[in-house]
Amino acid sequence: MEHFLEQVHTILCSAAYLSLYLLEAVASAIIVFSAFRSILNLFQKDKNTKKPLLRGLSIALTFKLAAEIIRTITVRSLDEIIQIGALILVKAAITFLIHWEWKSANALTDEIEDIE
Repeated sequence: MEHFLEQVHTILCSAAYLSLYLLEAVASAIIVFSAFRSILNLFQKDKNTKKPLLRGLSIALTFKLAAEIIRTITVRSLDEIIQIGALILVKAAITFLIHWEWKSANALTDEIEDIE
């Protein structure tokens, strides 16, 4: 029975690491794609240059948070749990700041459109 549980644990850890790496790869791809899109908007002199980047960062951070939550499956010590908890708090704070910046960018765009 103990051997069976070790195999189940190994399979679960492998699946967790695979999904963790997949989520982090998706988050990285979203960041790169949104950065290139913002750069293109910048060269086209679009007023909404920040919006695609902020939206992409917000979505990517959501994927990164999901990856950190999955990482908690493989944790073996209290120190690792504390580190992951701190990372989740930092990423949640960054997500909050990005949403705040997004709202202020929307308000600024609305004011510019009202002036024009």
